[in-house]
Amino acid sequence: MPHYANDRICIRDIAYLYANAVDQRDYPLFESIVTEDAKIYGPEFCFNGTDEIIAGMSAVEQFKRTFHAVHNHIVTIEDDIAEGEIYCVATHIYDKDGIERKLDWGIRYQDKYRRTDAGWRLYERELILDWSQDLPTKGE
Repeated sequence: MPHYANDRICIRDIAYLYANAVDQRDYPLFESIVTEDAKIYGPEFCFNGTDEIIAGMSAVEQFKRTFHAVHNHIVTIEDDIAEGEIYCVATHIYDKDGIERKLDWGIRYQDKYRRTDAGWRLYERELILDWSQDLPTKGE
């Protein structure tokens, strides 16, 4: 494939932009990286289409801050379709009973991408939660 390296970079950037959109609460950014018929799902949630995705992602506002660090991006590309897996450690900061806490998740995203006239877009993401921990940010 003549543009294979560039395709991999563009697809990887979707993962970075997704994390940034969550952490910055930048909902229009979601629209720029997913297809209109995108599906994002995981334990106890499923969002279909950009309107549901944006509404569902707004649940992140229950946290004071979030920090999604994505890495280990593996992707296979065949023509105008790609599939990949991304590791993510997602930190969620919140207060409980006057104590600041952090909820950490070890996530694997199983992704599917499609090349569109506007470039590569995410059209399916499964969030697999491998582990979690909930701790105070400072000693209690």
